[in-house]
Amino acid sequence: MKKYQKMLLGLVVVASIATGCKKNKEELNEEELITTVQLKFTETGTTNVSTFTFRDVDGDGGNAPTAFDNIVLAPGKTYDMAIELKDESKTPAVDITDEVKEEGDEHQFYFVVSAANVTISNLNNDANGLPLGTTARWVTGAASTGTVKVVLKHKPGGIKAAGDPITKGETDIELNFTVRVQ
Repeated sequence: MKKYQKMLLGLVVVASIATGCKKNKEELNEEELITTVQLKFTETGTTNVSTFTFRDVDGDGGNAPTAFDNIVLAPGKTYDMAIELKDESKTPAVDITDEVKEEGDEHQFYFVVSAANVTISNLNNDANGLPLGTTARWVTGAASTGTVKVVLKHKPGGIKAAGDPITKGETDIELNFTVRVQ
């Protein structure tokens, strides 16, 4: 009987250690708070840069965002867009953009255009050649007003694949920018 008790005690100890290690691993992969998203547009062939910002320093819930710009672009133009992500709840603010790029195989931006005369393409890729989207090309058509939903998905554990739908993975941030082409 004592032999079985010792085996059972050993299994409990091993299970406790395994569970403890799992918790520590999860803590290391804790999600960052994204309080600020900046979309920087450079008109192709120029040095003209326009920046549009979403800022909600206390994160989702709580106080309303302190900035949620409308994106205003000229018709018939091509823009190279780059996204910057920050956590401004900390001092100094933490730039999260590089972390998303470094973990590109676990992240993907989606851009969903509705009613705006804008085409979005040429998203940059992660190290595996899959879409990442921290940079993209936006081409405007005739004057219009609509929205562009900007969604960052987190896809851990090798679940990211070519042609993934926007529903795959956990949403890190989702914003509906009003877009005016004028």
